[in-house]
Amino acid sequence: MGSIWVLKLKLNDKFREEIEEYFLSLNASISSIDAENNLNTLKPKLFNTNVFFINKPNINLIKKYLINFKIKPNNILLLKKTTEDFILQNNKILEPIKIGRFIFTEEKINSKFNIYKNIIIPAGAGFGTGHHPTTEGIIYILNRITSYKNLNTIDIIDIGCGSGILGIVMAKLWKRKVELIDIDFLAVKTSNYNAKINLLHRNIKAKKGNGLNITQKQKYDLITINILAIPILKSAYLIKKRLKNKGRVIISGILHSQIFMILNKLRGMGLLLEIQYNKNNWSTLLLKKN
Repeated sequence: MGSIWVLKLKLNDKFREEIEEYFLSLNASISSIDAENNLNTLKPKLFNTNVFFINKPNINLIKKYLINFKIKPNNILLLKKTTEDFILQNNKILEPIKIGRFIFTEEKINSKFNIYKNIIIPAGAGFGTGHHPTTEGIIYILNRITSYKNLNTIDIIDIGCGSGILGIVMAKLWKRKVELIDIDFLAVKTSNYNAKINLLHRNIKAKKGNGLNITQKQKYDLITINILAIPILKSAYLIKKRLKNKGRVIISGILHSQIFMILNKLRGMGLLLEIQYNKNNWSTLLLKKN
C-alpha cells in the first residue's frame, strides 16, 4: 500500500507565496485555505496550509528554511498517511449536479451514462467538481454563450485548470482542442487523467505553467480563469494581451465585494462586462475585448 507525507503549517500571508514557491520547487502539492474563514476580507492574513509529498521530505532542511520566517519547529507537523486513508478522508461522495446541458458525476453509471450529457469528475483530488459556485458560474456562462452567433472558439485556454472540468466542458461544447495550465503538477496530472476517462484526451492537454506567461499560442478567442481576485488583478495586462480582438474572458473566484475593483481594472484595458452570474457570496464575470 502506498503512502503520502503531509506537512501541516499556519502561514502568514506576508510570506505565504514565497514559502509556497519553495515547496513547489521540491515537487510538492499545496493547499492553502483561509484560516480566518472570513469571506468579506479581500486578503486573508493567515492560512492553514497542507503540503503533500510523495516521498518523505528532509524535515530538518525544511525546519531550517522556515525558521527564516519565524516559524518555530514545534509548529511544523509532518504526518505519514496511507494512500487508502488519504483517499477515504478526502473522497466524500457528492451528489450528481446538473449545470446547463451537463450532468457531473464522480463515476460512470452504466445504466444512466450518456456520453453527450455526462461528465465524470472524481472528487478525490478536490480540484473542482462543479459543486462550488465559482466553478458552477463559469459552466453556466459557457452553456449560455453557445447561442452567441458572433462567438469564436478556435483558440481556447483554461488557466488554473484544477480537475480539468472547464476544459472538458469546452471540449464537449465546441469539439475543439483546449489548452489547460496549472501551477500544480498534481492538478495537471489530474486534468489529463479526467480528460482520458471522459474520452477527450485527444482534445485536451494540460501542462504545468504560471498563468498566461507562457502559452502555446499568442492570442485566444476564449479564456477561462478560476482563481482569486489578487492574482486576477496581477494578470490583468496579460489577459488583455492574450485575448484576440472581440475575444472573451470568463473570470471567477471573485467575492461580491471585489467586483467593482476587478471591473474597474479591466474596463480601463478595454474589457467590457457582458454577463454577471451571482451565487452565495461569489460572482462570475464574462467580459469582451473591444
